Amino acid sequence: MPFVTAPDGVRLHYEVEGDGPPLLLHLGAGCDSDLWRAAGYVEPLSTRYRCILFDHRGHGKSDRPREVAANHVDRFVDDVGALLDHLGVDSVHIWGWSNGMLVACAAAERFPARVRSLILGGAIAKPLDAAALKVAAEARIQHLRQGGWDWLINGFVDEEGECPEWMKDRIRATDLEQLILWQRARLDWKATPWDLVVNAKPPTLLLVGELEDGGHLMTEAAALMKDATEVRFEGLGHINAFLASDQVLPHVEAFLAKHSGQHATRRTAS
Repeated sequence: MPFVTAPDGVRLHYEVEGDGPPLLLHLGAGCDSDLWRAAGYVEPLSTRYRCILFDHRGHGKSDRPREVAANHVDRFVDDVGALLDHLGVDSVHIWGWSNGMLVACAAAERFPARVRSLILGGAIAKPLDAAALKVAAEARIQHLRQGGWDWLINGFVDEEGECPEWMKDRIRATDLEQLILWQRARLDWKATPWDLVVNAKPPTLLLVGELEDGGHLMTEAAALMKDATEVRFEGLGHINAFLASDQVLPHVEAFLAKHSGQHATRRTAS
């Protein structure tokens, strides 16, 4: 079972499948890296790309550091750098979903010569001032303490009308404390999620569920970015837009092929 050790000593689990240009697959809160297989992405993508499935800190088989500072986004970026060094990867595409999109953008800022392109799945909000951010973070933590993962899952169900039971089970199997620590560490970030995304320099594909971004903030973000293309999935929200691999893959494959010097596989979105 392959592991890499982060600069702060955290052991991180990863797997590699396929051959070709490296593609790092990075999730957010909830689930482990096997979700990429369960959602139907690894089998088709590994025929052309070296898919790096990463259990980021606190998830899957990786260590679960309990200090707030150990769950700061900068530590997650340290982990990406350590993993790329360990694998001897000089240039990589990064696909970040949910909170993983913020790690991907921060990694692109830290390692501009190494991040070839970004695929970002999810939506972000406009920045809050420090006082409002603290209030929002504390409220979110209180909800998580009282309702557990089901508080978050119920929000997804309210947004989309449904969330597959197998996906709920995967989310619930994740250590909730890691999400709470991420929320606390968020108060000390140097940049806001909005700034991380709109200032991203690599070519970027934004994958957005229509229901998670009713205000079209990701459309606004794409217009501010250096080189971004937004794809919106009608009638889908945060969870089901990710799970709709039959709709997502044609866009991802065309984007990766363009930025890898390959010909895209012909796949029709259903």
